[in-house]
Amino acid sequence: MPIAWRRVIWIAMAAAIAFAQPGHAETDTLRILRPIDLAALPLLIVEHEKLIEKQAEARGLKAPAIRWSAPGKTGPLDSLTAGQADVAATEIVPFLLAGEANSGTPQQVRGIAALAQRPYVLVTRNAAIKTIRDFKDKDRIAVPSKNSGPAVLLQMAAAQEWGPENYGKLDPLIVARSDEAAAQAVESGKGDIASHFSRSPYSDDELADPKIHRVMDSFDIAGPHSASLLAATARFHDANPGLCAAVLAALSDANKLLKDNPGHAAEIYVGMEKDHDIALEDLSDMIGDPDLAYTAAPAGVMRIAEFLRRTGRLKRAPQSWKDWFFPEAQDLTGN
Repeated sequence: MPIAWRRVIWIAMAAAIAFAQPGHAETDTLRILRPIDLAALPLLIVEHEKLIEKQAEARGLKAPAIRWSAPGKTGPLDSLTAGQADVAATEIVPFLLAGEANSGTPQQVRGIAALAQRPYVLVTRNAAIKTIRDFKDKDRIAVPSKNSGPAVLLQMAAAQEWGPENYGKLDPLIVARSDEAAAQAVESGKGDIASHFSRSPYSDDELADPKIHRVMDSFDIAGPHSASLLAATARFHDANPGLCAAVLAALSDANKLLKDNPGHAAEIYVGMEKDHDIALEDLSDMIGDPDLAYTAAPAGVMRIAEFLRRTGRLKRAPQSWKDWFFPEAQDLTGN
């Protein structure tokens, strides 16, 4: 029997055993890494409303004690593979790269679900820049890191503008800065950083300044795509298939709340993000924006993965977005 089929049967048997034993706990403690930001809003709602606990109990599982924490100096994916966390929110490009890095091992990273479709927005305070063709050698564009979603989407934009072989044309202009530091630099008008490729709320705050304008966003380049996803290792998933299913169902419950009552979702966010400076009404409108969809279905995975393969960062040609996700997500309408 092929190894893949033996694994599928084993997972199904483990899930059946879990369902057959009321009160059975696959793990007593669930450690989840999540930032407190809008890209992780479904997780914040899951946390606030105790939706994983409710879904676990509905499946005959003893609700685990959940330890929620923000990522530290160790990145979320490194924390997963090191066994320091069980489940973590991560951005799409690092997620795709990590999925191949430990392929076939217990540390292999796969997705439980997507969290949010949110574009990266390229803004600048340089009035001469209308499109990416207007950037000069002296200009600088801030992104979180050279392997971040904004950095890769900027390369995709360059490939579309100047041809596939010139995908790195803007790389000399890229500087790595935290979104907080980059936004401060762009808004102050001091220093050499006048442009920033990031997502809301940073881009929204920047665009509130009339001296700053939008150049493009990543949906213009790759179409709607997931910006953040929820991931775990094969080791954790295979030992806890029922709990992983409960996590996915909890996210679906959170997404329904987001759609039906964005105002309540905004109140939850305000209560958990103590340092926010966004008006509740503006935050509610932002959450309800149809371009900023909260959905468990992954989007844009294949387009970005194919680009990473063409530029040598993925070794294998991707066959399906499902290759990066656990069985529980396979029925989602992803792309």
